[in-house]
Amino acid sequence: MTLPYAFTPEGVNEARSTGEPLFHTFLKSREPFEGLLRDHPWLKPPSTRAPLDLEGDHYWNTTTGDQHPDWVGVDLPKPTQSLAQMRSDFDVWGYTLVEEGLSPLQCKKFLSRLLAQAEAEAAIGIDLKTPSGQYVPCLINKGDCFRGAIEHDPEHVQAGPLIEAFLDELLGHGWICHSFLANGADPGGYPQGLHLDQGPLLPWVTEVAPALVNTMFIPQAVDDENGGTLIIPGSHKLIMRAGSAGSIDSVPRPINLKAPAGTLMVFDGRVMHGTGVNRTDQRRFVATMSNVKSWMRQQENWVVSTRPEVIQAASAKLLHRMGMQSLTWGATVEGFGLAARGWAGDRLGNIQKFREAQDRGDYRRVGILNPADAAHLSASDFTLGEVNAWVQSANA
Repeated sequence: MTLPYAFTPEGVNEARSTGEPLFHTFLKSREPFEGLLRDHPWLKPPSTRAPLDLEGDHYWNTTTGDQHPDWVGVDLPKPTQSLAQMRSDFDVWGYTLVEEGLSPLQCKKFLSRLLAQAEAEAAIGIDLKTPSGQYVPCLINKGDCFRGAIEHDPEHVQAGPLIEAFLDELLGHGWICHSFLANGADPGGYPQGLHLDQGPLLPWVTEVAPALVNTMFIPQAVDDENGGTLIIPGSHKLIMRAGSAGSIDSVPRPINLKAPAGTLMVFDGRVMHGTGVNRTDQRRFVATMSNVKSWMRQQENWVVSTRPEVIQAASAKLLHRMGMQSLTWGATVEGFGLAARGWAGDRLGNIQKFREAQDRGDYRRVGILNPADAAHLSASDFTLGEVNAWVQSANA
């Protein structure tokens, strides 16, 4: 077949070389970070090929807010159990601290399970190494306490119902879990570059409200000595005002998070933050559960990575949080879910049975068909047909 010249590789390349691509300047923008690093050199991340400078003017050489000269006397968030205070702190500073979000017993179980998992993964050689320290990903598979955290089950997280209600306010009903992993700060590790977890959306900005909100579980006390999370309070407003324009004249200095074990931190995905420097001889772990709007792509592909036994025992809420509840604009399977509302427990969008069929090795997909095939095939010959029949049986 002879293609018209305009459709050949040569024709397309010739066309691309002339004129100005639509939205080029906007889409190629690396702002506001390019401008930040240019105008504020102390924000530049360290080179992992060189020893870490622990004395110079760098973002990681800082301390807690109650000791930092730029922040002493400022009424930064303190651990609270008041929803009204949480709203105020989150709005002004981009984060809030929940007092005793984990009870002492819950905290002990959480940390014990996390440390045992991390040690085992390292010993087996399947640990996830980063310049900051070991990460433990996909926590859903690694302990019932982590499953309970995703569900905000008060048996595992006593502040769960309050956190869940707050997330409903921040992201809207129907949000899903983006990822849940533990972040390690190892002695001698490098700090993370300060970043936004909502950064992949840039240069688009969500000026009024975030599209991603994190819940950080703090199972051991953190401070400036053991690599407490670096955060620039209020930077969510700074970054969003700059957008793709990039220029930010003044950037506040970051602080290390200081919080007792059992605290939960809920923070805006637009806040600049990163793992701090651990100056002790002991590993420090926190665990971050990221949550996003229901239409966003998840960092952890739960549909693939979750263990079969976890899926089989999962509640409707957990399936929904893992993105296994399709809706019209996301996570459909062979078209199944195009009319679903995305509500937990709605059979019209429950894709669990597709995953279970795959686990059994008998997922039968619809392929190339012709009218004559109807003489020897029926809907029940396909997994899609079986799932549709299951949906219809609930409505009978």
